[in-house]
Amino acid sequence: MADFINRRQITSVAQLNPVQAEQVALCGAAYDGEDLPADRRLSSDPEDESGLDFCELWDVVSDRSPVYEAWFYQADSGAIFLAGTTEMVAQIIQCGLECADEERELELGTAMVRAGLLPSGDSAFERFRRAAAGPL
Repeated sequence: MADFINRRQITSVAQLNPVQAEQVALCGAAYDGEDLPADRRLSSDPEDESGLDFCELWDVVSDRSPVYEAWFYQADSGAIFLAGTTEMVAQIIQCGLECADEERELELGTAMVRAGLLPSGDSAFERFRRAAAGPL
């Protein structure tokens, strides 16, 4: 069972290791299609519209071992990577989870519900909530 833990507000590249900095750049490219470095994505310049606002990073663990790194930004978007890599395995689009792998989607969606990260109005919320509740 996966759990979202260790939420951090990210405002500077100085807070990140090199892989996480690349993840930020990939998040931005997935969001707006522009290939820009992490320092531009985390810019505090109000004139720079390429920044990712409300940026936070979560660790996603299973049996206390890191499995994923989850980024949330722009209030309703995000991306999830295999831990320590730049392999994006899921995205958050308008607050909803998008994942091509059904088993991974169920794992992440269930963990998002338990962490309060998936809005109850999302079309998949009830399915994930029932899975999070376990067998009756």
